[in-house]
Amino acid sequence: MTKTTFYDHLLDLSDLEKHLGSDEELTLIARKTLRNHALVSILQVLPKDRHDQFLGEFTKSPEDKKHWGWLRQHVKEDLEKVIKAEVDRAKKDIIKHL
Repeated sequence: MTKTTFYDHLLDLSDLEKHLGSDEELTLIARKTLRNHALVSILQVLPKDRHDQFLGEFTKSPEDKKHWGWLRQHVKEDLEKVIKAEVDRAKKDIIKHL
């Protein structure tokens, strides 16, 4: 089992699980892949001068919901919308390659 992240609730895997079946290893790989895409999407909208600070705090406690408040202070875009869009794009890409 991997640690959870503060944005895991945005990683709906139900449509992927239909394609992956009961293969737990593939599901874990898909979850990790989507988490990485979500993190990259955060970094794309977060000012570069805030990356080190965010990544330092995120590394210490990836599940901490307080990250939302800090990010909202530094990101102009609707972060949940940005993450969902990237996760949806990544899921379609994964399904296409199955």
